[in-house]
Amino acid sequence: MKVPVSSKHLQISKANSTIMTVVAIATIVTVFCLVSSKALLSQATYQNRLISAKNATVKQLETNKGAADQLVNHYKTVFDDSGPVNLIGGKNDKSALAAPPDVDNTKLVLNALPTTYDFPALISSLSKIMNSNNMGSPTISGTDESVSANNQPSATPQPVVIKISMSGQNSYGGVQRLIRDLERSIRPFDVTSLQLNGSQSFMNVGLNLNTYYQPAKTLTAGTKEVR
Repeated sequence: MKVPVSSKHLQISKANSTIMTVVAIATIVTVFCLVSSKALLSQATYQNRLISAKNATVKQLETNKGAADQLVNHYKTVFDDSGPVNLIGGKNDKSALAAPPDVDNTKLVLNALPTTYDFPALISSLSKIMNSNNMGSPTISGTDESVSANNQPSATPQPVVIKISMSGQNSYGGVQRLIRDLERSIRPFDVTSLQLNGSQSFMNVGLNLNTYYQPAKTLTAGTKEVR
């Protein structure tokens, strides 16, 4: 025998169903909002990091541009407006046939510190200096390390020492001129020891020298991942 369900019970059951539905929808909406908020917060944090990285890049580019403009101005001052005398006291001659010490300052700077180890060229340069000073019995000695020399460009290149010995005969004045020409050479020479013996008119001279080369510097544009 069925027990009739009153209208009040039906209303209560319907109300419970409605409440359950509302609670379920509210739960879904709440979970969705939490997930969305987390995703939006993560995206906003990433965008802030990205904007900061872009601002730092722009600032670095502006600094680099300022340094480049300053370098151009210095170049014009040293090379274009330097007058008739070069940095080592010779003529500031820009012609293709100019020879040291009478060359323009651009060649002086570019050739002052070679980027590759070239032992034969070094010996040839020193021989020319000795011959131009009429050195008697000129001798130049050193160890050719072309096989083991490092000529590879790098981000932080360092000067590499090359040791050379020289000897010959000349008057005291001729020896002075030899030292002067070594000092005025495009390529830097450090005299580490000097031996002299003889008279004012005929003197034996021996020198130990250090000179240098420096591998080229590489400039690279890097990338950075923003997470």
